[in-house]
Amino acid sequence: MDTEDRYAAAAPGWATGASRVYGPLAAQLVAAAPHPLTGRRVLDVGAGTGLASGARRAAGAHPVAVDRSPAMLALDAAARPPAVAGALEALPVRDDAVDDAVAALVLNRVDDRTAALAELARVVRPGGAVLATVAAATTAHRAVCDRIDAVVADAGFVPPPWYAHLTTVQAPQLGDVPAMTAAARAAGLVTVAVTEHAADVGVERAEDLVAYRLGQAHTATWLAGLADGERAALRRAAVAAVAPVMEPYRPPVITLVARTPGAR
Repeated sequence: MDTEDRYAAAAPGWATGASRVYGPLAAQLVAAAPHPLTGRRVLDVGAGTGLASGARRAAGAHPVAVDRSPAMLALDAAARPPAVAGALEALPVRDDAVDDAVAALVLNRVDDRTAALAELARVVRPGGAVLATVAAATTAHRAVCDRIDAVVADAGFVPPPWYAHLTTVQAPQLGDVPAMTAAARAAGLVTVAVTEHAADVGVERAEDLVAYRLGQAHTATWLAGLADGERAALRRAAVAAVAPVMEPYRPPVITLVARTPGAR
């Protein structure tokens, strides 16, 4: 298994930039739980910098976090729930260890989505909830982000090979309702409900959209290598490219709400 920490440099930008979209999406996913989470032990899979864990604490849950990247888990670790580094495809968690599991925007980052969902089903107690979101495969909303990517490319950025694999192989696998539904059922989940909607994440300014896009992991190392003045100029250029066409950003999201079987 690939052990490279592709998010090693991403945590600060993720927490302050990418979180402008991922934070609201995580909160919306937690709110979709089919039962109250108060007092329940809930696994935050692909926890990153703790966005979903924070939403679950606000809902009264007792979160436990797992992420492939130790660097992401290390950010503000003292204020966060117990955590362990590990891959979604082989969770370092025993069978039936948690009451529920939440996987916010992480299933689109694995090669075998059914195996990953089966791992979630394995660690959740009978009758518990499995909640997940992925980005929908539709491309209509991406034109404005493409403007930001073009500015970054003009400045000399070349995406790492793993990012091409993510966007062309991994992300499309669960990008529509039928694909997510089929994978969830193949993983043994029941009471499967899958929906697609354009999510209101509250991003309406060009500055916030640029912060979100430049907070992604694939640009983190490259951005860190720029001088402060170069980074500031890049952000100004990206804002100028987006501002003329900026509308409220509503990313299309596939949401899974399911349960583990009531008996094993």
